[in-house]
Amino acid sequence: MRLSILSLALLSGLLLSVTPPAEAAGKSRAASKASDYKEIPALNWGVVSAGFVEVFKLRNREIESAEPNRYFPGSVAFALGRLDESGHYLMLKCSSADSCGGNRDALEDRLVYATLLQVVRTPKAPKDQLYNASTWELTPLGNKYIEKLRKRYPDLPTRLGRLIRAAFASQ
Repeated sequence: MRLSILSLALLSGLLLSVTPPAEAAGKSRAASKASDYKEIPALNWGVVSAGFVEVFKLRNREIESAEPNRYFPGSVAFALGRLDESGHYLMLKCSSADSCGGNRDALEDRLVYATLLQVVRTPKAPKDQLYNASTWELTPLGNKYIEKLRKRYPDLPTRLGRLIRAAFASQ
């Protein structure tokens, strides 16, 4: 408990010390619109990376203590604690095999994108407007923010994949 509080305090301190947007604007790729920077200021990717890894590890542990049906009806989620041979890190047990379909992939996406939105500064939108804190399902506004980040960083899936590997490597 103390370790998680300490790591969240450290993460908060790191996020508050982010380079001001005016200085960092030259370091990041130009957005398609100037208004994008008002909604999602320029990122210090090193700080975002450190925050992502820490929050991802905490959320991955949270899955282990999640009650049944939290993410999808008739299902229980488990964290594997590693990447398996197909690149998955979650396991989903469902009451019927038909209902599990793509739910594991959807839950992994939710976990990754909600974690990213948690560590990225979004001054125009509180975090609770971007995703459901319980199920991590993105809201339409959260999906809009993810799309803006994809436009700004076309290699976003690759970057996030590296961060997930780094989270499991540091355990």
